[in-house]
Amino acid sequence: MKNGLAEAIKKFRESIDDKDYANLGAKGKYLTVPYRIKFVRDFFGERMSIQTNSTELANGSHKFRANIYIDDKLVSVGESKQMKNADKEFEKQQTVSIGRGLSILGFFGDELATAEEMEQFLKPQKKETPKPIVKLVPKNKRISTEQMANEWIELLKKTAQHSVSVGKFEQNLNPLRKEYINELQTIYTDLIQQQRIDTAYISLQKQITNRKK
Repeated sequence: MKNGLAEAIKKFRESIDDKDYANLGAKGKYLTVPYRIKFVRDFFGERMSIQTNSTELANGSHKFRANIYIDDKLVSVGESKQMKNADKEFEKQQTVSIGRGLSILGFFGDELATAEEMEQFLKPQKKETPKPIVKLVPKNKRISTEQMANEWIELLKKTAQHSVSVGKFEQNLNPLRKEYINELQTIYTDLIQQQRIDTAYISLQKQITNRKK
């Protein structure tokens, strides 16, 4: 493929700057969907097309599917589900499906440290005894997204146990997110399992905060 996908991903990664990330609070920072769409449009031009469609569910919400084509060949599919009938939710979830398709294709950013983490880093740090931490199932073992999510939630719990603050929790998680980025990207395509992880993550943050009171 002329000006192929591998070259596009390489240039995309090289072009990312810290200021290109959007801050999502507890969910960290990531590259917005419009930012990624602009890059692939500029790189591939008319060779790329993104087609979205929605299916109405029994409860009145919608399921979205984004098909991404390069040279008329389907190269990625992203899906999302409208969980509530709120204002702008339809358009939001349509955009989410495109973002997931681009992420699966390889157009996503790295995790960045939060402002609180940077503040902690700049302060004199007390030496801490390394704590044992559970690892996900070996990467060469093929498992379901539910099993991956179970292992990641367990990892979140173990990490939270040894984190004295929410900032430290994030600091401890960042290298693990990079190490298991492939597994997390796979989980991200499963709406139910991703929702379980988001719920556990928020709950653990609250537990850490309550311990300090």
